[in-house]
Amino acid sequence: MYEVILYAAIATIVCVMLYTVLGKSVGQGPESGFDVEKALKDASANKNKVVQLDAAQSPPTGLEAIAAADSNFSPAYFMDGAKAAYSMILEAYAAGDREQLESLLTADVYKVYGQAIDARETDELTQVTDLGRLRKAMIKDAVLDGNTARIEVLYESELTSALMDKEGNVVQGDPDVLSSVSEIWTFERDVKSADLNWRLSDVSPSEGDKLEADPTPDTKT
Repeated sequence: MYEVILYAAIATIVCVMLYTVLGKSVGQGPESGFDVEKALKDASANKNKVVQLDAAQSPPTGLEAIAAADSNFSPAYFMDGAKAAYSMILEAYAAGDREQLESLLTADVYKVYGQAIDARETDELTQVTDLGRLRKAMIKDAVLDGNTARIEVLYESELTSALMDKEGNVVQGDPDVLSSVSEIWTFERDVKSADLNWRLSDVSPSEGDKLEADPTPDTKT
């Protein structure tokens, strides 16, 4: 009986991994990567029956620490919010919407974005950013540092970005040419706080097509 339970548990994890690698349809919207919530539930349910997944297959161990410290945390719900935040932050920065940005960014990142918007307005420029497609959004890493939870999210998208002068002429970038962008954004929150909102705390330089008009300022060199 023990062997049957063991093999069934291992088979469940293998099926999860096969679906992660093979069970993705092209053109069906953003991918969330490895199903971390199901993996954590499977690992918890079978922790006394199966060996630990190796590092290449397991979700970031920091997710387990965050979930243990915050009963409200769900990787699946987090990723839903992270996908929404990506487009919201792109749009708010392009529109110069400081109020929206203040609710989505940490104080340090808000300062960087605010300075970039100030410089743009001083030059009487407006930014036009259009997110064509979010190809992928997945958790890259997670850590619990004291009471501060930080989660890195890898985004791969196709977008356009350009700066226009007050007459509507393009001075930088191209509003009609899609570029492929790959960035890692870090979100954080205090797990002991009553505020359940995660805020953007870091943006790594993008990889992929070089954009003359940066759709989001980098905060990490």
